[in-house]
Amino acid sequence: MSGINVNESNVRFAYFTGGIGEAMAVSVSSDELWRLMQVRLHLSGASGVENFVAQIDSASGAVYDCVLLTVAMNGLTDTTFMFGDGSDGQILHENDEVDFTYPNATAQISWGLEVTWRSVGKGAAV
Repeated sequence: MSGINVNESNVRFAYFTGGIGEAMAVSVSSDELWRLMQVRLHLSGASGVENFVAQIDSASGAVYDCVLLTVAMNGLTDTTFMFGDGSDGQILHENDEVDFTYPNATAQISWGLEVTWRSVGKGAAV
């Protein structure tokens, strides 16, 4: 599995890949106030009966953790989700983390995940 971050102004991207049968357990975070914009997942073949999940791991504590997205990937090879209208996104606090998981236990396929977010800045108003 690999992750590469590319900075383009205040828009950031993270790319992750997993080999055949490799489970997904990756995270994205920022030390600034940020907005999660888009998540794209591609599978090399049709998924078995498994869920792709994105969940906030709040820097403020477990009481603020919550599931952002659950997609039943049964038979699917792709999913794209835009938070908000694509320009506003899901607001996240400094050091909040978004964890992405996909078990990949039944279909034994490879996968690629792209996450796009926008940095709002330290102590910035939203």
